[in-house]
Amino acid sequence: MRPSLQEVLQGLEAEGLLASEAMPRARAVMEVHQRNSTATPWFVKALAGLGAWVAALFLVGLFTCIGIVDNEGAMMGIGLVFCIGATALRAFTSGVFLEQLTMAVCLAGVVMLIGGIAAAGPRELEVAAGSAVVVGTVLLVLFPDTIMRFLMTVMVATALQVLLYQLVGGPGMTLAAIAEAVLLHVLYLGQPHMGDGRHTHLVSPVVFALTVCLPLHLTLRLWSGAWLTVLELPDAPAVLYTLCLTALTLFTAWKAMKAQGLEPSGVEGAAIFAALTLLALLTLDMPAVVAATGLLILGFHRRSNLMLGVAVAFLLVAGSLYYYDLSLTLLAKALALVGSGLVFLGLHQLFIRRGLPGMSTTEAR
Repeated sequence: MRPSLQEVLQGLEAEGLLASEAMPRARAVMEVHQRNSTATPWFVKALAGLGAWVAALFLVGLFTCIGIVDNEGAMMGIGLVFCIGATALRAFTSGVFLEQLTMAVCLAGVVMLIGGIAAAGPRELEVAAGSAVVVGTVLLVLFPDTIMRFLMTVMVATALQVLLYQLVGGPGMTLAAIAEAVLLHVLYLGQPHMGDGRHTHLVSPVVFALTVCLPLHLTLRLWSGAWLTVLELPDAPAVLYTLCLTALTLFTAWKAMKAQGLEPSGVEGAAIFAALTLLALLTLDMPAVVAATGLLILGFHRRSNLMLGVAVAFLLVAGSLYYYDLSLTLLAKALALVGSGLVFLGLHQLFIRRGLPGMSTTEAR
């Protein structure tokens, strides 16, 4: 779905946006990058990374054997030293072994630091979640590694879910999941317009971490909501949850239509908005369906294969949960599936006849 760098350069040259004398320099840079990226075989990189993680595990095992983990203050001190030292070393080193070693040592330091803080506090779970949010946010900004930033974003998002659940209950988890969805849509829609700002390098790992976290947290939210009902504890209504996600999905669809050159107030826009609204009304008690649809629109809009894959898998899971949650007979469920399929086929034919960009009769066949 994405063009290669060579195709982009050729397109720019054909449109007169790239000088002909710049092409040789661009090709030379691409060849150097390709040569450097393939200089070390993949299995050598894998073995070097494995060796770094084994070395870090032996280091942590050493502290465990001498009884450091039994002292909360020592755990916090060593964990802090590990985090600071690994972050500083990673900023001035390169190579697979050192990159993986610093990441492993930093993760070990995070576990030791958070574990020591939690063991020293009166309410271990809340203190651990709060310290995870603080430590993860700091490392997200300071540790210069994409994978580490991805992991720290996952840790911060999950810790916020746990913290709000412990402090507020079900409504807290609902608020955290809605905030995740809003942040994901806003960052992903605005990423092309951010340029080369100071913190733009943080956007990609944060976005893809939220892409993974949102389906997991929504599924966890459904599970926890069922338990809250059994225990007769207060919970946020699913309708409010669905309405917020529907508004966010409609906004994303509007932005995608504008980017495709469609008029949201035209026939196509009205059909899309009507279909999304109908979908929301039919799944008021299953907000995961609307959330998955929003991810699917984002993936098509930004041409992200990863997000499309996550969205399709999430939509299948959400649709299955919704199907088994319906209090209908099997015949009524089958008719509902047939009717929804006919509606989507009708929309597809409407878009083809109206000349929707990117769709053609050949693709429909």
